[in-house]
Amino acid sequence: MSKNVKVRNMRNEYRYSFMWDLLVLSMVLLLGEFLLPKSGPIGTRSMLTLYVIDGGLTLFFMYIMEKYSITISGLYEKAVINILSNIYTLVIISFINLIFFTSLNKFVIDVYLAVGKVVALFVTDFILEKIRNNPKIRSNPKLLILGSSSKNFNRMKRIKYGVLKNYESWYESIEGMSLEEVEAFVDEQFVKYDAICVLDGLSEEEYSIAVKKTMELNIDLFVVPKLIDVGKTNAKLVRFDDVLTLYMPKKTLSDIEKFLKRTIDIVLSFIGLVIAAIPMALIALVIKITSPGPIFYCQSRLTKDKKEFGIYKFRTMIPDAEKLSGPKFAEKDDPRITPIGKILRACRLDELPQILNILKGDMSIVGPRPERGVFVEQFEKEIENYDYRFEVKAGLTSLSHVYGRYSTYIHDRTYYDLFYITHYSLFMDFKIILLTSKIMFLKSAAEGEDDFKEKTIANTEKEAKAVEK
Repeated sequence: MSKNVKVRNMRNEYRYSFMWDLLVLSMVLLLGEFLLPKSGPIGTRSMLTLYVIDGGLTLFFMYIMEKYSITISGLYEKAVINILSNIYTLVIISFINLIFFTSLNKFVIDVYLAVGKVVALFVTDFILEKIRNNPKIRSNPKLLILGSSSKNFNRMKRIKYGVLKNYESWYESIEGMSLEEVEAFVDEQFVKYDAICVLDGLSEEEYSIAVKKTMELNIDLFVVPKLIDVGKTNAKLVRFDDVLTLYMPKKTLSDIEKFLKRTIDIVLSFIGLVIAAIPMALIALVIKITSPGPIFYCQSRLTKDKKEFGIYKFRTMIPDAEKLSGPKFAEKDDPRITPIGKILRACRLDELPQILNILKGDMSIVGPRPERGVFVEQFEKEIENYDYRFEVKAGLTSLSHVYGRYSTYIHDRTYYDLFYITHYSLFMDFKIILLTSKIMFLKSAAEGEDDFKEKTIANTEKEAKAVEK
């Protein structure tokens, strides 16, 4: 590799992406002001104000849907975010127009602007992607994932294959090493990398050695927290006399938060039911035509305080799927799943009937996904603090739903659930709802582990051959 090739700085890249998007949106909106016809009763000052709101909302939605995250998967995901952000912005701007101006010309102009912004943002992302992924200009930073084989092997694999788009990643196990050997390994190996990821399977002494060396080298550090430490990320600084103390209050929803959350659940689920009525009818018809058996199925799940309720879903498996196998999670190429069921699961459309559960009060729009009692008993024995996820109502979508896959390990799903509860806010609910709309268009969200690994290895080999040519 040429000495002129520099290592990519992921954090700075996405800061620059935000600045480029701000510039591109400003240019598109300015062109709209000069080139598009005026909008009837809307004055120049009002138009400029609406243009500023338009650009600000678009950037806001792109930021909330994490376009500027260092773990963004690629051009397709960015395109999905761009399109959804402009759709949501168009809806809000059109609502403002309807209330204050009722100008058809303004609505037409807003549609033109939305299309123009999507095209301009895509071209910008495409150019930046080509430049950043050109091995003659930039090389991906090297990431070392450090853990214990017996405790973290699956996690090490998931992280390695999950970040190959942005990092050259390796994983190493220090299991069985003495502390002296760990220190020698860290001193010898860490200097070769641009970032270190420390998993939660290490002992306190091993963790301390790894973190200390990373700080000495002044390189990026990623830490997978222990389950008991998840709540600490929301700690507040207080002092007892002159002693620095981290305050972690018990997180429970206040009466006002409960009232607002329930009100939002009712309003949004009612709107969702109206919007989804026709798609749900079509899905029901397709299921009935293509597969013998009922259209819906009702299964016992647990919600807040482990209260049992019947969850509604579109049937995606053959009738009596568990008659012979017993209760178990879906697997890759599961023969029990119908062809239409695979499509519904990939787009998460099988969950739509749960809007009725929300209206009934069994569930919330956002919360830990409801689990079956037989699995809850098993997980409570295996996972520390698992029962804490029943402090809030189960949800149609969740933090683990938007960041995980169907194959995400239950330990990691529990991490997400506890993080959600200890960091709860209405804004987080809003963000999760937006991210849910994004993952409906991302096939990776429905992949199993083998699908994910095989696809990533294939893409990596393809890119490597392209570089050799």
